[in-house]
Amino acid sequence: MIVITGILAAVAAPKFVSTAAFDARGYTDVLAAAIRASESAAAASGCDVQFTIAPGTGYNAQLPTTGSPCSGAYAASVLQADGTALAGTPPSDADVSATVVLYFQPNGAIAGPTPIANPTTITVSPSGAAKPLTLQIDALSGFVTDP
Repeated sequence: MIVITGILAAVAAPKFVSTAAFDARGYTDVLAAAIRASESAAAASGCDVQFTIAPGTGYNAQLPTTGSPCSGAYAASVLQADGTALAGTPPSDADVSATVVLYFQPNGAIAGPTPIANPTTITVSPSGAAKPLTLQIDALSGFVTDP
C-alpha cells in the first residue's frame, strides 16, 4: 500500500505543482547577470556591446567585428570566463514578452536604441496565471534592478 501511494505521488504530484513562477524568477536572475556581464564586457573592451533578448530564442551579447576603433557589425560573441559565448535560451514555461536590443557603452550607460527609456524595462512572463517579473535598467548608469 505504501509503495503504491509513493508511486502515485511521484507520478501525479508534478501535474499539480507548476514550476512556471520559479522558472520565471530564475530566468529573470539569469538575464540580470547577463546584462551586467555585457556592461562589464563593454568596459573591458572599450567598445559598445549589443545585448539582444528575443521571445523563444533567448539572449546573446555581441561586440563589433572590427577591434579598433570598435566598428563593424555586431557579430563577435562576448565570451564568458570559461570561453563560452554569453548567450542562453529561456525555460519552456517562462519567457520575455517582447524583443529588446540594448547597446551598452564602456561607461555602462545605454547608448541605444533611441529614444532611450529611463528606466528601460524587460518583462519576463511565466506561463499560466503567475505574475510577470520586470527588470529595470537605469539608462545613465546601467544599474540593473530585479524584483
